[in-house]
Amino acid sequence: MTADQLTAILERQLDRPEAELLRTVLAALDHQVRSALGDSVVGIYLKGSFALGSGDSHSDVDFLVVTHDELTPAEEQRVRALHRSFPDRTENWAHVLEGSYAPADALARRADGTPWLYVDNGQREMELSTHDNTEVFRWVLKHHAVVVSGAVGGSLVPQVPDSAVRDEAARLAVERHDSALAEPEYLANGWGQPHEVLTNCRMLYTATTGAVCGKVAAAQWCLDIVADEWLPLIRAAISSRPDPWQRVHQQADPELTARTAPFITYMTSSILEAAERPALREPVGPN
Repeated sequence: MTADQLTAILERQLDRPEAELLRTVLAALDHQVRSALGDSVVGIYLKGSFALGSGDSHSDVDFLVVTHDELTPAEEQRVRALHRSFPDRTENWAHVLEGSYAPADALARRADGTPWLYVDNGQREMELSTHDNTEVFRWVLKHHAVVVSGAVGGSLVPQVPDSAVRDEAARLAVERHDSALAEPEYLANGWGQPHEVLTNCRMLYTATTGAVCGKVAAAQWCLDIVADEWLPLIRAAISSRPDPWQRVHQQADPELTARTAPFITYMTSSILEAAERPALREPVGPN
C-alpha cells in the first residue's frame, strides 16, 4: 500500500490534516520497527477502529507487527526501547499507540492463550499479554487489516470460522460480566461506564452475526434489538463518544451507573443465547 492509499483510507475517517499527521506517525513507527528488527518484519498493520472504518479523532491507534520468528532477547530489548521513547514525539497520535508483536506461525494458528509482546494505549513499558491473541482480532486482520507496510494482512491468517468468533464473544461476555461487576469504581467512572455498555453491544453483535464492527455501530444496531428499557442507556453511551479520555478523570452519571450492572447481566444472557442460534447476516455501518 502506498502512502497516498493509506492517507485516503484515513481521510475517510479523519479530516485531511489529522489523516496526514497520523500517516506521518505510522511512517515513523514503521521506520523505527524496521530499524530495530530488520528482515525479521513480515508486515505492520492497523487493526481496531481505523481498520474497521470507524476511527475518529478520539480513537487510539491499534497496530500489529508480524515477525517471521519469535523475537530474540536482543530484538525484544530494542523494541522495548523503541516504545519507551516513541511517546516523546509531539504528535498526539504517537501518545495513543496500542499493539502487539506476533510471530507469523502463531498468528496462523487458532487463538491459544499465548501472550505476545504488547504495549497498552499510551504506555511506555511493554508487557506479555493475550490482548490481541484472539479470534476476533484474527477476523479483523483477515477481512479489514490496513497495511502500513509489508504483506497483505489477510494472507497471514486462515479463514476464521463464524463459530470461533461467536463462541469467543460468549466466553468474553461471561468474563467481563464477572470482572465488571466486581469493580464498582470502574462502572462509576466517566469512561468505564459507557465503554462497558458499548463493549457489550459489540459482543452481542458478534455473537449474533459472526462478524465484527466498531463499538458505536454495534450500539446503533442494538437499538433495534434490545429491550426498550435499555435504549436510554445505550443512547447515552453513544453520545459519550466525544473526548473519551477526558472522561477518565470524571464520574459517570450516578443514574447511568446504577443501570449499567443490570444491563451487563441482561446483555450477558442475550449474548449467550445469540451464540447458540444460527448466525444472522446483517451488515452494519462502516466495518
